[in-house]
Amino acid sequence: MAHDHKHFAALSCPATVTWTADIQKMFTATDVAHMKAVTNNQLDLSNYNSTKIWAHKIYSEVAGGNMPPPQSGEKPWPAAQVNLFGCWIQKGCPQ
Repeated sequence: MAHDHKHFAALSCPATVTWTADIQKMFTATDVAHMKAVTNNQLDLSNYNSTKIWAHKIYSEVAGGNMPPPQSGEKPWPAAQVNLFGCWIQKGCPQ
């Protein structure tokens, strides 16, 4: 599912959300390793620039409950975490 500007603009967001303070810690070592493997090292969830480039796709996957994948043993992100990631996108993916 594609999410447009209107979707992100409608999110209720905190005043600030940044990669360093909020987003980077959302991804586990398992997430990082899995996404590097399935994207042939194109998506590195431990890297700001890589995550920023893929942010809309990542959001669609976590919002749809598809990431992390069920076989990882990790639970899907709770709504508050999905919202915070969306807020990061809304604010232009600040570092």
